[in-house]
Amino acid sequence: MEMNALDDVESQVLDLANQAIGHQAGGDYRQAAQRWAQAIALADTGMHDDEIRYWLRSGIADAHYRLGQDEACIAAAREARDWCRHHQAPLAALLLGQALYRSGRMQAALEALEEARSMIGAEFLDAIDHVHRDAIAELMTARAA
Repeated sequence: MEMNALDDVESQVLDLANQAIGHQAGGDYRQAAQRWAQAIALADTGMHDDEIRYWLRSGIADAHYRLGQDEACIAAAREARDWCRHHQAPLAALLLGQALYRSGRMQAALEALEEARSMIGAEFLDAIDHVHRDAIAELMTARAA
């Protein structure tokens, strides 16, 4: 691919990602998920080796989580997890753990949440969805005992 074509693809991907972020900030997670999906499709075809592809998957995982689409969240977060771990970015592990928790897979949820806590530190519980915060805190405390 020519450099200008690659620049054009990157520009389009970033524009779609910015649109997705705007929709998420406004609480329109369905539109956000659509924009993230468009950005991912474009990046996967035109930016094969670019690490942005994993960041995009973190974004769509967040939108899926907020829509209650746990399986889609889990799939996207798993794809982004290694890249996020390498960059000390806890979002993929945090979303993965919470989606696994909501879907009843406690052992896997706790492993992902422990990974996120190791990156976040003392503010870990503040990053957990308030709906599940107390229950997750109890599970993690019981596991540590």
